[in-house]
Amino acid sequence: RDNACEKTSYMFLRKELPVRLANTMREVNLLPDNLLNRPSVGLVQSWYMQSFLELLEYENKSPEDPHVLDNFLQVLIKVRNRHNDVVPTMAQGVIEYKEKFGFDPFISSNIQYFLDRFYTNRISFRMLINQHTLLFGGDTNPAHPKHIGSIDPTCNVADVVKGGSGSDA
Repeated sequence: RDNACEKTSYMFLRKELPVRLANTMREVNLLPDNLLNRPSVGLVQSWYMQSFLELLEYENKSPEDPHVLDNFLQVLIKVRNRHNDVVPTMAQGVIEYKEKFGFDPFISSNIQYFLDRFYTNRISFRMLINQHTLLFGGDTNPAHPKHIGSIDPTCNVADVVKGGSGSDA
């Protein structure tokens, strides 16, 4: 943790997160109109747009101002919390679509491809936010005191893949 630099993280995230949100929103807009017009999908779009606009406010704010860093941290927490229900809400949108328009194997395949990318992007987006908020939010996880943010530096990937954690925890 001593090597982590909040200013460097801020400078990276203030550029990276809006780009990721913009790319995701662009992909969402490529969905079929009948799916885009479902209320749940519209709600997810509004969350992404609101988060994009909030993060964009920091594009040129100085990392030398501690208030900027504190406010950015709070915005990240707000964005993360806003996006907590993205998965079930997007799933509800797909259900709404299928109930109204039925099942089309070609369109369903394309939607599944989109959802795979969408959820993968969401995981990386949340991981970046979680890492910053855990490192610089002042909270430590007493159950995992050796973690650096959400990363376990002693993690044995081979053990995890095999189904074990490689530790007693």
